[in-house]
Amino acid sequence: MKWVKSTLKKLIIRAGVIKRLPDEKPYLYSSFYPYLSIEKLSSGVLLSLMRHEAHRIEKSIYNDIFYSKNAMYLEKAKRLDCIFSVFEKKNLFMDEPTVLWAKKIRASFNELYEGFIVPNSSKAKGFNIELLEDYSRQIKNRRSVRVWGAEQLENDKWQGVANLMIDCAKWSPCSGNRQPWRFKVLIEKEDKLLLSKLKEKHCTSAPLLIFVGMDSRVYGSLSNTDFETALYVDAGAAIMNMLVGAHESGLGTCWNHFARDLIDSRSVNQKAYADFCEKLDIDSYIHPVAILAVGLPKYIPPSPERMNTRDLML
Repeated sequence: MKWVKSTLKKLIIRAGVIKRLPDEKPYLYSSFYPYLSIEKLSSGVLLSLMRHEAHRIEKSIYNDIFYSKNAMYLEKAKRLDCIFSVFEKKNLFMDEPTVLWAKKIRASFNELYEGFIVPNSSKAKGFNIELLEDYSRQIKNRRSVRVWGAEQLENDKWQGVANLMIDCAKWSPCSGNRQPWRFKVLIEKEDKLLLSKLKEKHCTSAPLLIFVGMDSRVYGSLSNTDFETALYVDAGAAIMNMLVGAHESGLGTCWNHFARDLIDSRSVNQKAYADFCEKLDIDSYIHPVAILAVGLPKYIPPSPERMNTRDLML
């Protein structure tokens, strides 16, 4: 038996799966199947991996598989230990909110339901269909606005508006709790004119533009898999939170397509986007999705009719 364990240990270490086996503390794993070596991941990507693994541990309680698959979730807990160790050595993210949240989950691992879920949950509110009906009526009034009023906020106020819209975005659902959204706020005219060869006039003339990009490193690249389409789902959820919040405040908004198919469709588009990224310091791993145009509207345009609800049913 000792020979079998010793041989297995040598094979695992030789394969580069881990540097230490579980009986050797601390659990400083260099790699975890199916992820890349932790030493090869940037601090920001490690932060996203930490959120992803902590989220998977937490939701195992809701899916009632924590105990039946405990060995798998223990491996994830050890992975969190390794990431925390990296952060501590580099003195990074010590007060970052998601790190503190992940540490609470890790500290409660052996009593996850009583130690974390119960004290941090809130009481379910009663069902009220009238509130759903009210929201359904309100959302029908949201329109895409492309004509801006003569009177607008001062430039310094638009930064505050952008911050609040981004705050709405970060509370949207996202796959695996990766929180991959990245934004660039454009208020100065010279920055907005960088889009003149890519987008229509209502973009370059809008008082506020918000570029929505996604950190592609935190998706497939963590495990050497292909690009994940969840990126677009996560982006769309965040954008809708932003638009609804802005609409409720009386702002006009327009969600403008700004993904790779548009950018790569013409050489002039490719050059314009390259200049945009260079001048605004947008890294190549940021995957472009949308440009949100925001301002005080001159008027709310007519509503394009929608199909009957029954015709949308499969």
